[in-house]
Amino acid sequence: MLDLGDLMVFAKVVETESLTKAGTQLGLPKSTVSRRISRLEQHLGVHLLNRSTRAVTVTQDGALFFEYCLRSIGVLRDGERALQSRQHEPRGVVRVAVPAMLGQSLLGPLFARFLEQYPDVRLVSVVSDDAVALLKGGFDVAIGIGPLADSGLIAVKLGTTESGLFGAPGYFERKGNPQTHVELPRFDLLAAGTVDRRQRWTLHADDQAVTVEFSPKLICNDLLLLRDAAVSELGIASLPAFLCKHDLAAGRLLEVLPGWQTPELNFFALFAEPREMPVRVRSLVDFLVENLRPSLSWEIH
Repeated sequence: MLDLGDLMVFAKVVETESLTKAGTQLGLPKSTVSRRISRLEQHLGVHLLNRSTRAVTVTQDGALFFEYCLRSIGVLRDGERALQSRQHEPRGVVRVAVPAMLGQSLLGPLFARFLEQYPDVRLVSVVSDDAVALLKGGFDVAIGIGPLADSGLIAVKLGTTESGLFGAPGYFERKGNPQTHVELPRFDLLAAGTVDRRQRWTLHADDQAVTVEFSPKLICNDLLLLRDAAVSELGIASLPAFLCKHDLAAGRLLEVLPGWQTPELNFFALFAEPREMPVRVRSLVDFLVENLRPSLSWEIH
């Protein structure tokens, strides 16, 4: 069987017309170049080069074989470039876990744009707030909401969204409108959570901060449900900007105690090992960093 390395050596000798120059360019001793040429000639059963103390010239058979060598080397280089290109172009499957509050409202449209931009990528998306378990189970990346617990995972911040208190105009027509935070517990308040117990909101404005404790009318761990309950005139809810800005613009919701905000939410891309991150995963993370932040703001696109 032909040794591809011998073909490269032969082609370089023909190009340079010298065993010494070929060896220098290939990083090989002249003796090794000579031995590999002799092995190639023995394998083919023909004389490829005329060698003298002054020059190296190619024989007729050598010239014919040189043409085929160039074609073969060209094909190999094309293959090398193709593989290198694959390593820099996102392709393959990305498995991503997303929190419920983002999956339906923001990430769906962004994923569609990402797949349009990278047609060779496929996404497997699972709605789950247990990022650690899914990453340990083989997922590539998970979207987490901070503050983050110490899990040993690597985190890249995707963006921040402000939050505030909102209710429907119809609710305020029936119940009135709180003028200070002290009045809030007298209203129907809707809280995020999973346990039936008294809740606490921390409100801040500039350098001021106050705490409001209350027994909620509704407790749930789905912000979309909280938003729908507020729009349906059930009460007042703490909602992030990205989830309620369209309702606010359309008049379906009104801000309560303007200037006071509830704590902002930070979103992160979580993954286990950055040094082993494939291009397809890095491309998704970079895409979210660039495109998710504007969506999290109050700005309407």
